[in-house]
Amino acid sequence: MAAVTPPQRVLVIDIGGTGIKAALLDADGNPLADRRRCPTPPQATPPELLKSVETLIQPFGDFDALSFGFPGAIKNGVILTAPNLGTQNWAGTRLAQLAEQRFHRPARLVNDATLHGLGLIAGQGIEVALTLGTGMGFALFSDGIPAPQIELGRHPASRAPTYDDFVGDAALKRAGEAAWKDHVQETLSRIAALVNFDRLYLGGGNARLFSPAELPENVRLANNETGLTGGARLWRV
Repeated sequence: MAAVTPPQRVLVIDIGGTGIKAALLDADGNPLADRRRCPTPPQATPPELLKSVETLIQPFGDFDALSFGFPGAIKNGVILTAPNLGTQNWAGTRLAQLAEQRFHRPARLVNDATLHGLGLIAGQGIEVALTLGTGMGFALFSDGIPAPQIELGRHPASRAPTYDDFVGDAALKRAGEAAWKDHVQETLSRIAALVNFDRLYLGGGNARLFSPAELPENVRLANNETGLTGGARLWRV
C-alpha cells in the first residue's frame, strides 16, 4: 500500500475472537485517550460488528482515520477467512470499505498479527510477530516491511490439525499449561527453522504465561498494549 501523509488522530480497532479493543492515537502512536474494550458479538455479521465498534468508539470523539486488525486471511482488502468469528459471515467482505461508508473516514485493514507487529518491530532484519490467543497469529517482516500474509495458524501442525489447535486457547485448556508451553516451544523452533528470524515478538493474551527466562534469546515477550500502536504505523508503510 502506498504511503500517505499520516493522519493526526488514528482510531485503531483490534478485533479478536472474544473481544474488540480500541485506541485513539496520534500520528506517532502515542495514546490520546484511555483504551476501550467490549466483547466480540458471537458469530457477528459485518454490520453487527461495526455497530459494536461504533458504540465502543463514541467516547473518543473526532478522528481522521481508522486502522483495523482482523483475525483472518485478507487478500487485496478482501477477507477470505475468519476462523474464530465465522467464515460464513465474513468471506468476501471488504471491511475497510464498509467502515469508510459508515464512519466517513479513510480506513485500512490488515491481519491482527500484522497490526501488532507494526507496533513492536525494530524495523531491521527478519522479524516475526506471533500472537497466542483464541488462535495463533503470525506476521513476517523484512526491514520493517510486512511480507504477504502467511496464515501459519491454519497450517497443519504434526499431531494437531493446525497451529490454532496446537497452541490456541482451546489447546491450553485441554492440555494444561505445562504441555501447552511445550507446544509453544516446539512451534518457536519450527518457525526459527522456517524463516531464520533475527527477532520474534511473542504476544497475545496467553503469552503472559511465559517469563523471559523461558524463551530463546532472540524471542521477546511483547507488550500487547504497545502492539496497538501499529495502527498508526500502518499509515506509513
